[in-house]
Amino acid sequence: MQRVFSAFILFCAVMSFAFPSVAQSLCGERVDIIDALKERYHEVPVSMGLAGNGGVVEIFASNKGSWTIIVTKPTGVACVVSAGEAWESLKGRRDNDTGV
Repeated sequence: MQRVFSAFILFCAVMSFAFPSVAQSLCGERVDIIDALKERYHEVPVSMGLAGNGGVVEIFASNKGSWTIIVTKPTGVACVVSAGEAWESLKGRRDNDTGV
């Protein structure tokens, strides 16, 4: 599980460098970002985890398939790392199911 989460964090970091202007311009107070995701895109939290640097990684998704990943620093500042469409939930999939 640790390897999978580490790979996910690495992916998020790479994506933030791929779109630096987006990542830099979409930072603010966590509550404001969450409110905007809920109001504009009807996205709600579907998963979360703790990053090695103390930040919290959260994935928000809507029933219509839009999704957003945010990282909240220990200071409370949150940044949108990536967003997209065609989110699909793989309910019931856990480490024991995949052999990881």
